[in-house]
Amino acid sequence: VLRLRLGAQRPLRYRAGQHVVLWTAGGIARPYSLASLPDEDRFLEFHVDCAHPGEFADAARQFKVGDPVRLGELRGGALRYDPDWQEQPLWLMAAGTGLAPLFGVLREALRQDHQGPIRLVHVARDDSEFYLRVQLQALAAEHANLTLEWVLRSELADYLLQLRVVARQTHALVCGHPDTVEAFAKRLFLAGLSRNQLLADAFLTRS
Repeated sequence: VLRLRLGAQRPLRYRAGQHVVLWTAGGIARPYSLASLPDEDRFLEFHVDCAHPGEFADAARQFKVGDPVRLGELRGGALRYDPDWQEQPLWLMAAGTGLAPLFGVLREALRQDHQGPIRLVHVARDDSEFYLRVQLQALAAEHANLTLEWVLRSELADYLLQLRVVARQTHALVCGHPDTVEAFAKRLFLAGLSRNQLLADAFLTRS
Protein backbone atom coordinates (compact mmCIF):
# COMPACT_ATOMS: atom_id res chain seq x y z
CA VAL A 1 0.00 0.00 0.00
CA LEU A 2 1.35 3.40 -1.02
CA ARG A 3 0.63 6.18 1.48
CA LEU A 4 0.50 9.03 -1.01
CA ARG A 5 0.98 12.45 0.59
CA LEU A 6 0.29 15.60 -1.39
CA GLY A 7 0.98 19.23 -0.63
CA ALA A 8 -1.92 21.30 -1.99
CA GLN A 9 -1.24 24.67 -3.64
CA ARG A 10 -4.43 25.98 -2.02
CA PRO A 11 -5.97 24.78 1.26
CA LEU A 12 -8.63 22.12 0.75
CA ARG A 13 -11.63 22.40 3.04
CA TYR A 14 -12.69 18.85 3.83
CA ARG A 15 -13.76 16.60 6.67
CA ALA A 16 -12.73 13.08 7.66
CA GLY A 17 -14.52 10.51 5.52
CA GLN A 18 -14.66 12.47 2.27
CA HIS A 19 -12.97 11.51 -0.99
CA VAL A 20 -11.55 13.38 -3.94
CA VAL A 21 -10.73 12.54 -7.56
CA LEU A 22 -6.98 12.40 -8.23
CA TRP A 23 -5.56 13.04 -11.70
CA THR A 24 -2.08 11.99 -12.79
CA ALA A 25 -0.05 14.11 -15.20
CA GLY A 26 -0.92 11.51 -17.85
CA GLY A 27 -4.65 12.09 -17.46
CA ILE A 28 -5.54 9.01 -15.38
CA ALA A 29 -8.25 9.75 -12.81
CA ARG A 30 -9.62 7.84 -9.84
CA PRO A 31 -11.41 8.79 -6.61
CA TYR A 32 -9.55 8.15 -3.35
CA SER A 33 -10.60 8.66 0.24
CA LEU A 34 -8.73 11.14 2.39
CA ALA A 35 -6.83 9.49 5.24
CA SER A 36 -5.48 12.78 6.59
CA LEU A 37 -7.16 15.07 9.08
CA PRO A 38 -7.80 18.78 8.43
CA ASP A 39 -6.20 21.21 10.88
CA GLU A 40 -3.78 18.49 12.07
CA ASP A 41 -1.96 17.31 8.94
CA ARG A 42 -0.10 19.71 6.65
CA PHE A 43 -0.56 17.30 3.76
CA LEU A 44 -3.38 15.38 2.09
CA GLU A 45 -2.94 11.62 2.45
CA PHE A 46 -4.40 8.88 0.26
CA HIS A 47 -3.82 5.12 0.37
CA VAL A 48 -3.24 3.40 -2.98
CA ASP A 49 -3.37 -0.41 -3.19
CA CYS A 50 -0.51 -1.21 -5.56
CA ALA A 51 -0.81 -4.98 -5.11
CA HIS A 52 -3.10 -5.32 -8.11
CA PRO A 53 -2.84 -3.94 -11.66
CA GLY A 54 -4.83 -0.84 -12.52
CA GLU A 55 -4.15 2.34 -14.45
CA PHE A 56 -3.81 4.66 -11.47
CA ALA A 57 -2.03 2.11 -9.27
CA ASP A 58 0.42 1.36 -12.10
CA ALA A 59 1.14 5.07 -12.48
CA ALA A 60 1.45 5.53 -8.71
CA ARG A 61 4.20 2.91 -8.53
CA GLN A 62 6.34 5.28 -10.62
CA PHE A 63 5.63 8.46 -8.64
CA LYS A 64 8.63 10.49 -7.48
CA VAL A 65 8.77 13.34 -5.00
CA GLY A 66 7.67 16.50 -6.80
CA ASP A 67 5.51 14.80 -9.44
CA PRO A 68 2.28 16.74 -10.03
CA VAL A 69 -1.05 15.19 -9.08
CA ARG A 70 -4.15 17.28 -9.74
CA LEU A 71 -7.09 17.33 -7.37
CA GLY A 72 -10.51 16.99 -8.95
CA GLU A 73 -13.95 17.07 -7.40
CA LEU A 74 -14.27 16.74 -3.62
CA ARG A 75 -17.15 14.43 -2.78
CA GLY A 76 -19.09 13.95 0.42
CA GLY A 77 -18.98 10.21 0.90
CA ALA A 78 -21.10 8.28 3.39
CA LEU A 79 -18.60 8.20 6.24
CA ARG A 80 -18.29 10.81 8.96
CA TYR A 81 -17.97 11.33 12.70
CA ASP A 82 -20.95 12.85 14.49
CA PRO A 83 -20.26 14.60 17.84
CA ASP A 84 -23.65 13.34 19.03
CA TRP A 85 -22.11 9.85 19.17
CA GLN A 86 -19.57 10.86 21.81
CA GLU A 87 -20.90 8.64 24.60
CA GLN A 88 -21.92 5.73 22.35
CA PRO A 89 -20.00 2.68 21.07
CA LEU A 90 -18.33 3.29 17.71
CA TRP A 91 -17.31 0.44 15.39
CA LEU A 92 -14.98 1.12 12.46
CA MET A 93 -14.77 -1.87 10.12
CA ALA A 94 -12.42 -1.76 7.14
CA ALA A 95 -11.20 -4.09 4.43
CA GLY A 96 -7.88 -3.33 2.73
CA THR A 97 -7.44 0.36 1.94
CA GLY A 98 -10.98 0.90 3.15
CA LEU A 99 -9.04 1.74 6.28
CA ALA A 100 -8.02 5.11 4.78
CA PRO A 101 -11.19 7.12 5.50
CA LEU A 102 -11.80 5.28 8.77
CA PHE A 103 -8.30 6.20 9.96
CA GLY A 104 -9.30 9.83 9.47
CA VAL A 105 -12.66 9.28 11.18
CA LEU A 106 -10.93 7.54 14.09
CA ARG A 107 -8.50 10.39 14.59
CA GLU A 108 -11.36 12.89 14.39
CA ALA A 109 -13.30 10.95 17.05
CA LEU A 110 -10.25 10.92 19.32
CA ARG A 111 -9.61 14.61 18.63
CA GLN A 112 -13.15 15.32 19.80
CA ASP A 113 -12.49 13.21 22.93
CA HIS A 114 -14.93 10.41 22.11
CA GLN A 115 -15.90 8.81 25.42
CA GLY A 116 -17.62 5.60 24.32
CA PRO A 117 -15.71 2.43 23.38
CA ILE A 118 -14.19 2.39 19.88
CA ARG A 119 -13.67 -0.92 18.09
CA LEU A 120 -11.58 -0.90 14.92
CA VAL A 121 -11.52 -4.01 12.75
CA HIS A 122 -9.17 -4.33 9.78
CA VAL A 123 -9.53 -7.17 7.26
CA ALA A 124 -6.59 -8.02 4.98
CA ARG A 125 -5.39 -10.82 2.74
CA ASP A 126 -2.31 -11.52 4.87
CA ASP A 127 -0.34 -10.11 7.80
CA SER A 128 1.80 -7.89 5.57
CA GLU A 129 -1.29 -5.91 4.53
CA PHE A 130 -2.11 -4.63 8.02
CA TYR A 131 -0.27 -1.53 6.88
CA LEU A 132 -1.25 0.88 9.68
CA ARG A 133 -0.72 -1.57 12.53
CA VAL A 134 2.10 0.43 14.16
CA GLN A 135 0.25 3.76 13.95
CA LEU A 136 -2.98 2.24 15.26
CA GLN A 137 -1.23 0.48 18.12
CA ALA A 138 0.35 3.79 19.12
CA LEU A 139 -3.12 5.39 19.24
CA ALA A 140 -4.49 2.45 21.25
CA ALA A 141 -1.65 2.87 23.76
CA GLU A 142 -2.75 6.48 24.30
CA HIS A 143 -6.52 5.84 24.37
CA ALA A 144 -7.86 3.12 26.66
CA ASN A 145 -11.25 3.11 24.91
CA LEU A 146 -9.75 2.01 21.56
CA THR A 147 -9.68 -1.73 20.76
CA LEU A 148 -8.00 -3.10 17.63
CA GLU A 149 -8.77 -6.36 15.82
CA TRP A 150 -6.87 -7.85 12.86
CA VAL A 151 -8.79 -10.33 10.71
CA LEU A 152 -7.43 -12.33 7.77
CA ARG A 153 -9.83 -12.49 4.84
CA SER A 154 -9.70 -16.30 4.95
CA GLU A 155 -11.04 -16.14 8.52
CA LEU A 156 -13.69 -13.45 7.95
CA ALA A 157 -16.67 -15.82 7.73
CA ASP A 158 -15.87 -17.34 11.14
CA TYR A 159 -15.25 -13.89 12.61
CA LEU A 160 -18.63 -12.63 11.43
CA LEU A 161 -20.44 -15.61 12.95
CA GLN A 162 -19.31 -14.62 16.44
CA LEU A 163 -19.98 -10.89 15.97
CA ARG A 164 -22.51 -9.57 18.49
CA VAL A 165 -23.94 -6.08 19.00
CA VAL A 166 -24.20 -5.68 22.77
CA ALA A 167 -25.20 -2.01 22.99
CA ARG A 168 -28.28 -0.84 21.08
CA GLN A 169 -26.78 2.61 20.49
CA THR A 170 -23.72 1.27 18.65
CA HIS A 171 -22.83 3.13 15.44
CA ALA A 172 -20.90 1.23 12.76
CA LEU A 173 -18.92 2.61 9.82
CA VAL A 174 -17.88 0.09 7.15
CA CYS A 175 -15.60 0.63 4.16
CA GLY A 176 -13.81 -1.52 1.60
CA HIS A 177 -14.49 -3.95 -1.24
CA PRO A 178 -18.22 -4.26 -2.01
CA ASP A 179 -18.33 -7.96 -1.08
CA THR A 180 -16.79 -7.35 2.34
CA VAL A 181 -18.95 -4.29 2.99
CA GLU A 182 -22.05 -6.35 2.17
CA ALA A 183 -20.90 -9.21 4.44
CA PHE A 184 -20.31 -6.83 7.35
CA ALA A 185 -23.61 -5.03 6.82
CA LYS A 186 -25.64 -8.23 6.60
CA ARG A 187 -24.11 -9.60 9.80
CA LEU A 188 -24.58 -6.32 11.67
CA PHE A 189 -28.26 -6.19 10.72
CA LEU A 190 -28.74 -9.82 11.80
CA ALA A 191 -27.00 -8.96 15.07
CA GLY A 192 -29.58 -6.27 15.74
CA LEU A 193 -28.01 -3.06 14.44
CA SER A 194 -30.55 -0.59 13.07
CA ARG A 195 -30.08 0.54 9.47
CA ASN A 196 -29.84 4.17 10.52
CA GLN A 197 -26.87 3.28 12.73
CA LEU A 198 -24.77 1.94 9.84
CA LEU A 199 -22.78 4.08 7.41
CA ALA A 200 -21.19 2.14 4.55
CA ASP A 201 -18.93 3.07 1.63
CA ALA A 202 -17.99 0.44 -0.96
CA PHE A 203 -14.91 1.12 -3.07
CA LEU A 204 -14.72 0.90 -6.83
CA THR A 205 -13.48 -2.55 -7.78
CA ARG A 206 -11.06 -1.29 -10.43
CA SER A 207 -7.88 0.56 -9.47
